[in-house]
Parts: sequence; C-alpha cells; structure tokens
Amino acid sequence: MRFLFVHEVNWREKVTYEVHDIPELLSIAGHEVTFIDFPEFAKTDPRNRNLSFKPSRAFSQSRAHPGSKVDVFTPGGVVAGNLRRYFATFTFVPLFWRTVRKRNIDVVVLYGVPTNGWQTVLLAKILKVPVIFRAIDIAHLLRDTRFKNLVKVAERYIYRNVAHISAHNEALKNYCVSLGASTNNVSIDFPSVDLARFKPHPRDEMLASSLGIQSGQKVVLFRGTLYRFAGLEIFIELFADYLQQNSDTCLLIVGSGEAEATVRKIIIKHGLEKQVIMRPFVSYDDLVRHICLADVSVNTFIPSLVTHCVLPGRVLQSMACGIPVVSTPLQGMMNYSQGTDTVIYRNLDPSFIEAVANLLADTTKSQVLGEAGRNLVAAKGSWQDFVDNFADLAQNTLAAK
Repeated sequence: MRFLFVHEVNWREKVTYEVHDIPELLSIAGHEVTFIDFPEFAKTDPRNRNLSFKPSRAFSQSRAHPGSKVDVFTPGGVVAGNLRRYFATFTFVPLFWRTVRKRNIDVVVLYGVPTNGWQTVLLAKILKVPVIFRAIDIAHLLRDTRFKNLVKVAERYIYRNVAHISAHNEALKNYCVSLGASTNNVSIDFPSVDLARFKPHPRDEMLASSLGIQSGQKVVLFRGTLYRFAGLEIFIELFADYLQQNSDTCLLIVGSGEAEATVRKIIIKHGLEKQVIMRPFVSYDDLVRHICLADVSVNTFIPSLVTHCVLPGRVLQSMACGIPVVSTPLQGMMNYSQGTDTVIYRNLDPSFIEAVANLLADTTKSQVLGEAGRNLVAAKGSWQDFVDNFADLAQNTLAAK
C-alpha cells in the first residue's frame, strides 16, 4: 500500500517516538511511505527567518529502524515566528495535493489538527482518499488560549469526517466520541515498544561514571520534555529533603524544554548540583543505556485536562526495560495498566516520594514490579504487532471507501 502520514512536527529533528516507529516499520514491511511534516523550530532558531513557498524533500529517511525508507516532505514557511503555524495552509495545501496525486496515495494517516489537520481531511474528501486519524492527545488544550476554540472546531470537524480514528486509549476514544465521532469508527490501539531494543540490560558503569553517577549510587530517572505540566519542579522540591539525607541516591534528568531554567534554579536553591544530573535528549540508539542506569523511573505529569488522556511512550520504554515506575494517576496510563499491579500511582505529594523511597529500599519489591511491567508491555504486543494490525486496518478502511 501507499501511505501518506501528515503531522505538524519536525520529523527529522523531533525526539523519536511513534511517528517514526509506525511509518518506518510499514516501510520495512514493503509499503511505500511518505511523510509531510512541518518546519517546527525554536523561536531563537535562525531557520525561522528562512521564508519560502518552496518545499524541501528528503528521500529514504530512517530515524529508528535501520533499513526503513521514508520520504519526508516539508512545506515552506511564508511567515516567521508564532504565526508560521497558522499560515502553513498556503504551502501545505499544494504540497499535499501534488503528493497524493503524483504518488497515488491509498491511505492518509493524520496526526496534526490546527496546522494541517482540517486541510488534510477536506482535501482528502475531494481526492477521494480515506483518512485514518491517530488520536494521541487533546489538541486544543495544547495551544495558546486565544486559539483554543478554533482548534476545538477543527477537532470536531476532523473527528466527524475521517474514515476511522485510532485512539491511544479509552480516555481519548471517549473524548473523540464526545465531539461527534461515531463509536463504531473509533478503535483503541495502545502505543507499543520495540521489545527487541527495549529490554533489561546491566548498568553501563562507564556511562554512569561519565555522567557523574558514583559506583553503587541509586538512580531515579525522569526522561522526557520538560513541559510546565510535567511536574518536575514540584517533584524536585518534594524530593530535595530525601536527596539531602541520602547521598547514595541521585536524580537523572534526560530531556529539555520550557521548564529547564526553573528546574536548574530549584536544583541550585537546594544545593543539589552533585545529586541532580541533567542531560539533554539522547539519540535513539543511546536510550536503552540511559534507561537501564535507573533503579526507579518516575512520571510526574500533573493531572489536568491536558494530561489526563496521555499515555507516555517513554514510560512504556522504561517498563519494557524492567524498570519499576511511579506515576501520577493519569487516566490514559491507568486504562493501559488496568487490573494489574504494574505501576505505582500516587498524587504528586509526599506520598509520591514515599513510594519512590520504598522501591529504592526494597530491591525485591522493585524487581517484582519491574518484571511485571515488562510482562505487561510484552503482553500488549510489540510495534511490529501494532504495525501488522494497523496495515490490516488501513486495508479494511480502503476497501470500505
């Protein structure tokens, strides 16, 4: 089959996650895969000032799975700064139209909403190409307040007009249905993990030493984008006393983002510069080595309308590596682990720190929880299983056109 994926992130530079796994594995399975992304850069990046209607093209790209070949097309930018995303239609529409027609696309897989989502659905209707929407978050809650209502209108239009919706979890399915999606057109397809890559490994002592982790020191891991809603600032404030009283424990933060400067100030305020180690995002190939340094992995997202549907892939990767997880009670995660003792859920208060401390102190309990997490992820299936099922879904969607 010939797939076209559409999203509003920079595919070639974005941290590796399912928008790389799924298209790349479809490519390896013999399908032709094209990806239209978006020139998403930091505000200070000089490329924001490179304005052109002309798209860029990169062929046979691979980020996560060697041997995959994904052709990535990026529309040009016609304005700079924050308005860039909202004027993307001017360059996205002709690129989408030409790509679908010249490449004889069979199925479009859509992730984006405001930047290129409603345009994709409208154009696909004209071109008579079915669209599968992959629901991984609630788009309007991630945007500036002034645009929330417009983005929600776009969500409603998309959910009501695509051929099928593949939702991350039950909470997202319910949200899509609440905005008008037909229940029969929405399936729950949990994200997965590359189980051959993400599996338990002995701690890499050379890597640990290079990061400043002492021999025998216990490691609590936070990995991911430092969003304001990630809750890391609150966690460090709560965890500071424990770290000050337990020099044999450190906190490893792998990631960066908008809250980074605030996090660094809190670390300095508590004098934890030697016990809180910050490292920017690492390559996909180095992820497992970093994850397997940990004794406990934490997900500190603050429960809210923004986060309650979230099922972070980074948490599943830690579980697949046999690392026990303590998380705030997010509905999306609890849907995934429902009926199992695989994740410890606590509110982001002293009880969260107590749960982390208990796991650090009780290696038997920690090992049992880690093994249970690994078994749960394995039981849900690998990315290869997901992609096999997704290809069947696409084939059925095309047949029903």
